Amino acid sequence: MTKIIIDGIIKDWGEQLYYPPVKGQKGKNIRSGGARKPAMAAPKPSAPATRELVARTAKKVPEVMVKISGGGKNMQHIKAHMDYISRNGEIEIEDENGDVHLGKEAVRDMRDAWAKGKIGIPYEGEKRKEAFNIILSMPAGTDRQAVKDAVRAFAIDQFSNHQYLFASHEDEKHSHVHLVVKAVGHDGIRLNPRKGDLQFWREQFAENLRDRGIEANATPRKVRGIVRKPEKQAVKHINRDFEAGKRKAPARVTEAQRNEAAQEVVAGVKRANPAQDNISANRKKSQKAFGQIALALVTGGPEDKQLALEVTRFVQQMPAVRTQHQEFVESERKRLERKATKQVVQEQGRAVLGTEKTR
Repeated sequence: MTKIIIDGIIKDWGEQLYYPPVKGQKGKNIRSGGARKPAMAAPKPSAPATRELVARTAKKVPEVMVKISGGGKNMQHIKAHMDYISRNGEIEIEDENGDVHLGKEAVRDMRDAWAKGKIGIPYEGEKRKEAFNIILSMPAGTDRQAVKDAVRAFAIDQFSNHQYLFASHEDEKHSHVHLVVKAVGHDGIRLNPRKGDLQFWREQFAENLRDRGIEANATPRKVRGIVRKPEKQAVKHINRDFEAGKRKAPARVTEAQRNEAAQEVVAGVKRANPAQDNISANRKKSQKAFGQIALALVTGGPEDKQLALEVTRFVQQMPAVRTQHQEFVESERKRLERKATKQVVQEQGRAVLGTEKTR
């Protein structure tokens, strides 16, 4: 099979794998007054680019993380976040003009520039988001300067019409940068990002990292066989405090999930779980797509055959399809088994003591 044909097959199956048609995934930026401007759709990669994407996935190249962690609804909220990311003025913050600011007064000046600009922000009130707090990060060990430079380039590309600032935190293991973007642009267009926009941002951030010699990828979780969504930071902190004895109860969502799992174990009836069916169906689709890509590659030259082997191994090493509910059910079942075993041991101990007393 010729390289052109192989690349065509990789592109066709790659599009199904990485860019399946999904409705309502892109947000629409909203203009003041109600008129809407559709967000730009991300162009699908070329055949060679799709081949590189498959190769990065099979080699398990580090994945970028881009997350909206919140956003201020007034200047008081935004100033508090500026204080946080600048460590109260101790860390440099850089704005959309490339100017670097350091110190408490500089942070205060940034607040005033946002509040009193052409499109101002009220100090109080919670009508709508006036800023988006975005975290961009890479795994521990990634060159921090390269990550910061990539974020700078990413912000210039994506938010050139907005006021923004960013700060790099170097006091944690993983390399990450906090980016704050004013919601309303200079032209009155308001950001309204959705899931599809976040994926596009991930791809752009990863590309900027690769331009700086850093291996980075931005693939959907299901392509990599990842089933569970990352736990929300607020839930994680609450549960961590509960386990440390600092709270009386875990997060409500976690407690509810555990109660559902306990009810299933006690009743002995497996509950209907549409999410599980969707996850299993998505896994089969991914395996089929990767399988077709591997079959095409194995007909090529030595490099193609090597990539076919890597793709096959990648699919074989995908983690088991297990939802969080399944893990809670298994944990509850083991807990009950341990409890039953403990009761048996205690009863046996009491029986032995009773026998000794009658002697």
